Amino acid sequence: MPYFEPITTTTRPGKCGRLVCCPQCKHVVRAYALSFSSLECQNCKQMVNKYQWSIGPAVTPRQQKPSRMYKAQRGKSAQFAKTINELLLRLSHPASEYTITRETIPGWQRPDLVLIISRKLEATVNFFSNNFLPEGHSFEWCDRSGSRSIFLYMVNGEQQDLPHRTFQEFKVFLSEREIKPDLIMHREDPGLGIYLPELDEAVMEVL
Repeated sequence: MPYFEPITTTTRPGKCGRLVCCPQCKHVVRAYALSFSSLECQNCKQMVNKYQWSIGPAVTPRQQKPSRMYKAQRGKSAQFAKTINELLLRLSHPASEYTITRETIPGWQRPDLVLIISRKLEATVNFFSNNFLPEGHSFEWCDRSGSRSIFLYMVNGEQQDLPHRTFQEFKVFLSEREIKPDLIMHREDPGLGIYLPELDEAVMEVL
């Protein structure tokens, strides 16, 4: 686990976000904004003051790119190195006992596309999920902050991007029932605090 340090008044998450760690259960997630006074941990469900969370190192553009590493596999153990010579020096057994391959290590990936909607419509989302989505597909509640809620799109238990077609079908479902949500968005998961720059920065400018 990377080094974590306490959040302070000068801490900034950066445009790529940073990992934050819950002090209660040590659950780690990515945050893109720190504009909250306290936050509920998605894992242990404890409400934690912002300055009790700890934050990890910033993600750099270089870390977002895939990297190539040599891998030596022996049974269940594996060694990695950037060059074949460096890898061979690390081996504690003859090289003939290892399977050596070159692996592509994925970099940090963009967040999945999710549904962001008014918190008061959580039950409506669940009803649509249970009755109108294909078998094995579902909306799964993930997080809430203030008047906002996030739902992940799950397919057979695995999170995927929320398809644009499904998002449009859900909007039609709401329209047919004359439900006009205060907020409904199809965008990348904004992370902890559900900070939405396209909305929140405009509000800050007005204030």
